Amino acid sequence: MLTIEPITLKETERIWQLRNDVATRREFGTPVISYAQCLDWVANVANGKTEEYVFLAKDDKLGNVGLVILEKHGTEMEIHVTIDHAHRVRRGYGKQAIKLATDWAMMNGADRVVANIREENYKGLFAFESSGYKEVKNYLGPKNISYFEYEIRNVNKI
Repeated sequence: MLTIEPITLKETERIWQLRNDVATRREFGTPVISYAQCLDWVANVANGKTEEYVFLAKDDKLGNVGLVILEKHGTEMEIHVTIDHAHRVRRGYGKQAIKLATDWAMMNGADRVVANIREENYKGLFAFESSGYKEVKNYLGPKNISYFEYEIRNVNKI
């Protein structure tokens, strides 16, 4: 069974590994970060000093298998999900993490949750589609990389 739990300082090393994964950096558009940078980021998130909510996706038998970031933008949240490369194949962790984080966002006041997914990330596109997200648009992002924007709206707030 998969759960999501807010990050704490004691998990910084695992978070650092997940953030620096090549596929994660490519999808999130982020550079390699040092352990010290990660420690500062985790401390700020854990102490509520950012507009980000960050969770570790945990399997009850395997432990930490992924990372979920929700960035707050007014009444919207942008979701980013990464699953450790060793656990990406056919276990459904991505879809489960998306659903759990989306439910959390909606219960915590989000009107809408948005995902921006690289066009070539067909597994990510499928995971969001099968989690109830709808395609909004296709656009060229930084470095002329094609992205799809997906959204899900909070039906309890409409």
